Amino acid sequence: MVSNDYGIFANELVYGYGSGLVLNGATVALKQGELYGLLGKNGAGKSTFIRALCGFMKPASGEIVVAGVDVMKDPVSLRRHIGVVSEDVEVYEKLTAVEFLVFAGQMHGLAAKEARARANELLAMLELSAAADRAIHGFSLGMKKKTAFAAALIHTPSVLFLDEPFNGVDAASVRELCNLLLWLTSERGVTILLTSHVTEMIQRLCTRVEFLIDGKIVNEETARDRYEESLGHNASLEDLLIAISIEGNATRQGIGFWS
Repeated sequence: MVSNDYGIFANELVYGYGSGLVLNGATVALKQGELYGLLGKNGAGKSTFIRALCGFMKPASGEIVVAGVDVMKDPVSLRRHIGVVSEDVEVYEKLTAVEFLVFAGQMHGLAAKEARARANELLAMLELSAAADRAIHGFSLGMKKKTAFAAALIHTPSVLFLDEPFNGVDAASVRELCNLLLWLTSERGVTILLTSHVTEMIQRLCTRVEFLIDGKIVNEETARDRYEESLGHNASLEDLLIAISIEGNATRQGIGFWS
C-alpha cells in the first residue's frame, strides 16, 4: 500500500505508440508539498507521462496513486484533487475572467456563491482584479495563462500538473506565477510536477529535478555521472539537457544506455 506521505506515486509505467515504447518502466515518488521538475528532449514522453498520472490515458501496465486515489482503478475520482495547466491555453475566450472561473468552479462541484468568492480571491492574488469583468479574448497571453492557472486552482487541488506552462509568457507574468508556485508548496502543501525547457527556472524553483530518457525516469546525479567526462563536473542543467537531447536524437533507433 502506498504511503499517504506521497502526493504522486507512479511505479513501472509502460505505454507505447505503435511498435515503440514511450514509457518503459517510468517510476517516480513525490512527497506532499514537493515541487518537482521533469526534463527531457522534445518527444521524450513528458506530456504522455503527465496524461497517465492525471488519468487521461491508461498505461499498459504499472501503478499510479495521486492524492491517495488509485488512478488506474478510479480516474474520475481524481479530478477533484488535481489541477492541470498545459502549454496550450484552454479558456473560453467569449466569457469574462470571473464568468469563466465561476464556470470552472461549478464544473468541480462548487456552489455558484463559493465559486465566485474563490474566483475573486484568485484574480486578486494574480493581479487580475481590474480585468475580472473583461472578456478573455482581449487578454494578453500572460493574462490568459494566469486565468488558466486560476481555473486549475479554483477547487483547491492538492496536486498540480504543469506541462510547459510558461511558453510565450512575458517575464513579469512568469515571475508572478513562480512566486505563486512557491507559495502553494510552502504554505499550502500542494504537490507540483512541472515540465519546462527553461532549465534556469526549473533549477531555481524545484526541490528535485529528474529526466525522462528512453521511457525511464533518471535522477540528476545519474545523468551527470554519465556526462561528466564530456561536460565536466560543474556543467549547467541546460548543458546536461542539451547533451541528453543530442545523444537521444542520434541513437533513437537503437537501444539507449539507460536500458
